[in-house]
Amino acid sequence: MNSTARRTFVLAGVFAVAFVAVLMAQNAAAPSQRTQMDELLAEVRAIRADLDRAAAASTRGQLLGMRLQLQEQRITSLSRQLSEVQDRLRGNAQTRAAIGPFIKMMMEQSDKDPAANKSDEAKRFNPFRGQMEALEKNDVDLRAEEANLLNQLQSEQSRWLGFNAQIEELERALLDKRGR
Repeated sequence: MNSTARRTFVLAGVFAVAFVAVLMAQNAAAPSQRTQMDELLAEVRAIRADLDRAAAASTRGQLLGMRLQLQEQRITSLSRQLSEVQDRLRGNAQTRAAIGPFIKMMMEQSDKDPAANKSDEAKRFNPFRGQMEALEKNDVDLRAEEANLLNQLQSEQSRWLGFNAQIEELERALLDKRGR
């Protein structure tokens, strides 16, 4: 071979080796870039999932907060009603305490005077007896209403505790997540 052909052949060999080296470098860089892209894509997906979970937790927390507030209003309303019923029961007891001695005194006087007209006594006692009977019936109704309100209050307080426990659980989960 002549020197020109040899130079051309060597030069072609050098270009071929360089070309192969460039191709190998590109192939080596491509998987590295793909790996980095895959990692970035996975991280973006993880961040998106975290944002979705945070939004869901925030919504759940707001709903639980509103439910807790409604429960507190129900409890306050039931407590107020219960207090009113108990005040009425105390009022009935005070009225009975005021009327009772008066009726007892009138009966003692009636027993001391056997000649007293029984129809006059009945006329005098009937309004007081009617009032006492009305107080006793009212007490029975009020006691039933008091028992019903106490049951409702206990039920609403249990629901409040349940909502409060859910809020605390959500809070713990958020704190655990931030602690990571």
